[in-house]
Amino acid sequence: MLKSKQSSLTGFAWQISNYLYGMKRMLLSVFISLLCHRNFAQHCPWDCSGMLVVKTSVSKETIYKLKPVLVDEAKRPIVDTLYGTDKPTYDRCDLLFYDDFTKQRSEKIAVHHFYEYDTFYHFATGNYIVKYNFCEYQDKKLYLRYSDPYSSPDVYHYIEIPQNIRIHLHDYNNQLRERKTEEIKNDLKTSVLIMDCDKWRLRKQDCR
Repeated sequence: MLKSKQSSLTGFAWQISNYLYGMKRMLLSVFISLLCHRNFAQHCPWDCSGMLVVKTSVSKETIYKLKPVLVDEAKRPIVDTLYGTDKPTYDRCDLLFYDDFTKQRSEKIAVHHFYEYDTFYHFATGNYIVKYNFCEYQDKKLYLRYSDPYSSPDVYHYIEIPQNIRIHLHDYNNQLRERKTEEIKNDLKTSVLIMDCDKWRLRKQDCR
């Protein structure tokens, strides 16, 4: 009788041990899956990559004379930085024509391979763009600063950038990878800052 009880207890303990072992393996598998998913999500190359797209009919030569740059709440020029590389991976947030931006970033691939992801912005062809840290400035004021074209020394003017036209490139990760240019352009139609002659404070003859 005693041996029978001991045998039953041993069998029950073995079942409990097997159950706990199975649960431990299942929880470990779930944890690893979640960890892998989290790591994958963090490896989107456009995490926290913000962009401003500007459309204007003013000539590039004239625009560059205005020296447009993205500035923070304190009106200081922003520098977009790729951290942890121990290399010169920092770029002042000057507003550049798409072709010039892409050329600049293509040349910097030799400095760090991550710059290759800055050559995917075909949706901005024909416009001006500036890239910045979206997460860092998400709840802060941003301005596009430009020089008064008729003042010397420089007198600056500022255009506040509203939240609704600040583009978070992370939201377009799949479309960028798949080069869905027209689809992105359509999605961003209302996220383009239109700058006509008056907004640049230019005389009409300088807008031709």
